[in-house]
Amino acid sequence: MTRTVYQEAIATRTATRNQNELTKMQQYRLQLKSITDKLREMALTSGRKEASCNQLLRECYQLTNTELDTFEGWQAKGAHVRKGQHAYLFWGKRTQSEAGYSYFPVQFLFAREQVAFAQA
Repeated sequence: MTRTVYQEAIATRTATRNQNELTKMQQYRLQLKSITDKLREMALTSGRKEASCNQLLRECYQLTNTELDTFEGWQAKGAHVRKGQHAYLFWGKRTQSEAGYSYFPVQFLFAREQVAFAQA
């Protein structure tokens, strides 16, 4: 089955737009990768080779002694995220995709200081 000129133009435009426009999740991944790369470089120069990426991110965000959880996690605990609060970006556990490759997903976590528990 051959494509019409119109179908070919739409396919080309769609492919070009998809290459030029990153999804929001791709933007978050690039942002987190950039931060992590800089933190890893700083850790290696200071002799902290054993520190994980998420440990370095916790220190960067100044969240070393606080509980972190997802939006849904806080809701399950009976809390709600306060208005105007933004999630911290962390790397999730290695995940296997349907296509067969593994990757680390981006996790959106909120600190204990960003939530409020419902009053009974």
